[in-house]
Amino acid sequence: MSLSPTPAFDPNNIASIQAVMVQPGPVSETPPEPKVEPPPSLFMSIAVPMIARNIPIIPLHPRTKVAFKNNWTELASTDPVLIGMWDVENPDYNGAACAFAKLDGTWFFEVDKPGVWKRIEDETGMKFPVTFTVTSSPGKGHFYFRQTDASIAMGNAQGKDADGKEDWSARVDNRYVVAPGSIHPTTGKAYAVVNDAEIVPAPDWLVEWIVKNTVSETSRVNASPDGPPIPRGSHDNELFRIACMLRNAGMDYEQIKDNLIQICEKRCTDHGSDYVDMCERKAGQAVKYPVGSATPRAVLGSASVGASATAAVEIPVISAVAYPEFPRWVMNGTSLYEGFIQPICAANTRFAEFMFMPSVTLMLNYLAFKVTIKSNPNLIPSLWVVAVGKKGRVMKSACVNDSVEYFQSIGIIGDGNDARIAEGKSLIWTAGSTEGLGMEMARTNCKNAVLIYDELGVMTSKMKIEASSMAKHLSIMYESGPFSNTIKARKENFSFPARSYCTSIITCNAEKTFLSNMGPILKACEGMDERWFYLYQPDPKTWPTNKAYTFVNTVVGAQETKRRIDQAVIQGVFEIDDFWEVLDEMSAVNNRMAIRVAKLALYFAVDLGKTIIDDDCLARAAAKATA
Repeated sequence: MSLSPTPAFDPNNIASIQAVMVQPGPVSETPPEPKVEPPPSLFMSIAVPMIARNIPIIPLHPRTKVAFKNNWTELASTDPVLIGMWDVENPDYNGAACAFAKLDGTWFFEVDKPGVWKRIEDETGMKFPVTFTVTSSPGKGHFYFRQTDASIAMGNAQGKDADGKEDWSARVDNRYVVAPGSIHPTTGKAYAVVNDAEIVPAPDWLVEWIVKNTVSETSRVNASPDGPPIPRGSHDNELFRIACMLRNAGMDYEQIKDNLIQICEKRCTDHGSDYVDMCERKAGQAVKYPVGSATPRAVLGSASVGASATAAVEIPVISAVAYPEFPRWVMNGTSLYEGFIQPICAANTRFAEFMFMPSVTLMLNYLAFKVTIKSNPNLIPSLWVVAVGKKGRVMKSACVNDSVEYFQSIGIIGDGNDARIAEGKSLIWTAGSTEGLGMEMARTNCKNAVLIYDELGVMTSKMKIEASSMAKHLSIMYESGPFSNTIKARKENFSFPARSYCTSIITCNAEKTFLSNMGPILKACEGMDERWFYLYQPDPKTWPTNKAYTFVNTVVGAQETKRRIDQAVIQGVFEIDDFWEVLDEMSAVNNRMAIRVAKLALYFAVDLGKTIIDDDCLARAAAKATA
């Protein structure tokens, strides 16, 4: 038996970038007609060259320099999944290249007036290095440089002319520049690449010139704890300049550090929990300077001299992607579809796939530890599903609620928030945090738990508050790894050994806020994007007309579903045809994808009333899993 997998994931190919939202149907044996690919969207033509250079990107509102979200610093990314989603949201977005103070990052020297770069060369007697360069209009533009210790220590800076207008700026941390290909809001022309060279570190002489000529010299720094607020995005730069002023006054490391901590606590807006580390770092940088020195040469000397390499960066081929389509054929013959979903959808405004995937998730969660695969007995059949669609039109929550009520009617799931003991059921939870879920699971001796969030934003907001613990727990829970909390009060302790529990997640989100809500979750830890099953709304052209709600009796269908589940539980173990061959082929695409195929194939075997996982089960599973 041979299974043709989806092509390997390629972050430089737009079809792969948007694959999380594409759910292909069965493979046709008839070769497709040759197609002429349309040109890429504006946003993709901007974003792909930037992420190829490992430069984080964000969308800007079309034909503007304005970020699409106020919290853009949290969303900036090179993640091809997010890039593809932003393109679906609005292909006409402008794009911005983002700078963050880390050694593998990029910063930008922006020239705001013609002739500035020539003046710098005349004053220093040096020549600008050959690096990636973009023009916004004649004589103006951006020089891209790799971050170094010196650029990070320098921080954001700017110079002004005699009239107080900006001449130039160094955008080093939490800053962005409009990326090439974007449309200028005034001229209507595209920002253009004028030197497609390798991005190199800025040489010492340029960083020194910036430090000497910045309008915010250390002699003018307000070092009082009662001074004006220091806004988010300026903490590193301002604290470093304060540290230099304190050093020039003769203070040592401990004195500078203690003063910085006090200043940060009182003046730095939203300084975060790591502010002490930041103050220690700035104090350490400052004491490298000789007392009374205006220019920090001890730190600047660590910068590498920019090379003049001009190696070309290969720009990925961009191809169009069809509107994502769920392979509805896979539902045919299942008890869920025939006895529940089809009759409900025929009488009401519902979407079959938005009922099917939550139902599959609930059934697999219940089957955990009751049914196994002979070739892979340690498989934990958890699924994490997020349903994305237009608010108030796709009936996401209604579809999920119908699925929950269906399984409650056959007695295999219960409300964990009101339960005293699990009693072998899957329990539905609305816990506010993973730690809260763990404590409730321990209280009820629950091994099969389903977290349901009516809005994905609830999870996102909680993750921002408890970023460290929640991100860690989510990555562990999907794989059923050791899940515990033993550092708090005894009543808050819980400990679940690996493969002793199964957690599933079902959540919904409106398409307009999906990217801002999903972004922080995907960025929380590596591989988070691969743990989610993205269920995107069908093409609006196919939507049914709105109908008044009509009750449909699904008792007969529920009885048949329960009969097939009971039959599978009695059998206990399912054999799978050519499992390792399938696993090897799917692993070539993605290891987690292969495991997802196995989970879904188990579901199809159970709900089709089969005694083995055959080719039909695998084909259906592959069609759904490669989404």
